Amino acid sequence: MKVIKNFNIAIIMYHYIRPIKFSRTPNLNGLEFNIFKKQINFLTTKYNVLDYNNFLDILITKKIPKKPSVLLTFDDGYIDHYKYVFPYLLKKKISGVFYPPINTIRRLNVLDVNKIHFVLEKEQNRDNILNKINLFLKKKTNRNLENFNLSKLDLRSRYDNKKTLLIKRLLQFYLDKELRKKLVNHLFDFFIGQSDKDFANKLYMNEDHLKEMYNNNMMFGSHGTNHYWWNTLSKEKQEKEIKTSLNFFKKNNFNIDQLSVCYPYGAYNRNTLSLMRKYNIKFALTTSVGTINSKNLRDRYILPRMDTNDYL
Repeated sequence: MKVIKNFNIAIIMYHYIRPIKFSRTPNLNGLEFNIFKKQINFLTTKYNVLDYNNFLDILITKKIPKKPSVLLTFDDGYIDHYKYVFPYLLKKKISGVFYPPINTIRRLNVLDVNKIHFVLEKEQNRDNILNKINLFLKKKTNRNLENFNLSKLDLRSRYDNKKTLLIKRLLQFYLDKELRKKLVNHLFDFFIGQSDKDFANKLYMNEDHLKEMYNNNMMFGSHGTNHYWWNTLSKEKQEKEIKTSLNFFKKNNFNIDQLSVCYPYGAYNRNTLSLMRKYNIKFALTTSVGTINSKNLRDRYILPRMDTNDYL
């Protein structure tokens, strides 16, 4: 493990955490559970691991601990967080903050973002996926990929190669919403071949899991309802994403007066920030890479995070 030097607070971002190498999905881009345990042991030795209330106090008082500190955050509501993360955090007597999109907890369907992940896991030859995309587009729109203006797509990434990122960008936001929805479903059916309900039941936590974790000092925050890119939504649709999430937590007796938000994909705009103030959200997290210091601590609605891979 490497020590990140010269910082005050790092908010660490996690997604899939499970035994991966010898599982049915050995190519999944996630963190091996045994490495997670080593990382937590490392963090508890080298840093001050904050709980949610510790971090809120720092935001209020603006007094940053002298010892470098970390806050652990877990996105997307995966069953991994209940089966593996939660018991280990309990064992180590520390806590984390979990951000599930509400529709993952309802387990009605698989989010498009996750369908894309598992298609990419299943088919390692990116050209095969791009060919499938091309055939679908030609059939539905009478246009090939080269007929689309792809030059404006940002294909820079810390982790993905250009073909992988091209597939993600096409399926996440570039293509028309209804078209890409049908395309994602087409690819998922072809490469995965499972019903949404069956796959969702194995992939996500449910309400009982959340309640058990919450009753054992784990904290939860809003990650919206559908895991959309909020900067592509109208203010009204963004507000619906937030209100639905708040109502879910309120219905399940979670304390929404202290709620934080994690922007899906780290995406936000001026309307988003206005809604954070309107609903008195305590703080909001992006995917911008960075740590927190006395200067950016005041920007509580655009806080940066570090990826788990930055500590490996």
